Amino acid sequence: MAVDTATGTRLDALRAQLPAVLQTGYFNAGSNGPIPRVAYEAAEAATRRELDQGRIIPGTYEGNRDRNRSVAALAADMFGCDADEIALTHSACEGLNAALMGMTWDRGDEVVSTTEEHPGLLLPLALLAHRHGVVPRFANVGEEAMNVVAALAEQITSRTRAIALSHVLWSTGAMLPLRNIADLARENELLLIVDAAQSAGQVPVDLHALGVDAYAMAGQKWLCGPEATGLLYIRRDRFADVAPTYARYGQYESSGYFLPAAGAMRYEIGEFYSPAIAAQAAALEWLRDDVGLDWAYKRIATLGADCRSRLEAIDGVSVVTPTEPTAGLVNFNIAGWRPQEVASRLYERGYTIRYVDYKPCTVSARASVGWWNTEEEVAGLAQAIAELPAEPPV
Repeated sequence: MAVDTATGTRLDALRAQLPAVLQTGYFNAGSNGPIPRVAYEAAEAATRRELDQGRIIPGTYEGNRDRNRSVAALAADMFGCDADEIALTHSACEGLNAALMGMTWDRGDEVVSTTEEHPGLLLPLALLAHRHGVVPRFANVGEEAMNVVAALAEQITSRTRAIALSHVLWSTGAMLPLRNIADLARENELLLIVDAAQSAGQVPVDLHALGVDAYAMAGQKWLCGPEATGLLYIRRDRFADVAPTYARYGQYESSGYFLPAAGAMRYEIGEFYSPAIAAQAAALEWLRDDVGLDWAYKRIATLGADCRSRLEAIDGVSVVTPTEPTAGLVNFNIAGWRPQEVASRLYERGYTIRYVDYKPCTVSARASVGWWNTEEEVAGLAQAIAELPAEPPV
């Protein structure tokens, strides 16, 4: 694949802000993305202020609230919604819990999901079953699935209350047709709750246009923030359908009555570590203003497609990820090799990937192709994978 000189110069400058990608072929944003220098420096400065000045000085509470709202406004601008529809969270899983547990459930109610979900969604569904007698129903959207919307529709009954699934599947790399799924949910008067851990920052997202009701994002993956950061979108006209599940400081009146915070702030749980939020804000702003989201999305799709086509040409390698639509996750298997062995052997060769080994999901090795990867790194990863079938597994 030819490299545009201007793109190469820009990419070099951006990669210099991501020290981790200079140490390894970094193909693991699906677990944790590389942290940019600006995020590290923001966290360091916030920690230094707390060390030197103390954590509770005049204006601290007001400043923290304003800081959190500025992060929400930044996320709203990036993902096509309003700032008061964004809550800060500590993870995508926390956001999924807030949305699912905030609904009112009766025993025997059902929620439709898929066979390829991450434990971050499966476990809240299991808790719903344990606590409220909710029945999860799973549509097969694995390697052999052809029509995702039809598979989901087959699972809907008169007791179904919601559809809960991923935008991009962690175990196959497939990007689900979310707009069409949202139409299905509307037709059946269901809430659509989305695990966005693998989509936010990897693929274009316009929340109002997609028509989803809840969208739970991870801060530490494709958004390049620190751990214990995340974002939750709840559509404004669904506030009445999703109640707060956690009461925190500021959500009460002097008379003693519970008063939910304004907008999606009502879904925020506990307090936030100031240096982490400072780093999250810096990473988001850097992605939007310096990297450029449209450029990043296009580059991820192009490199992901290149990686996929290279792996398809290798004897002994089977690619799990569908051809269209393309994104950055490329899941694959090598005949006779366990995914863990593949990841370990590639790390020895200078390439950091991940494996998925959580049944009933599709078991596979997974390369998360980021905009920061070079064309040469993609080719090098494919070459390293091509050499493995000739070697004995560990």
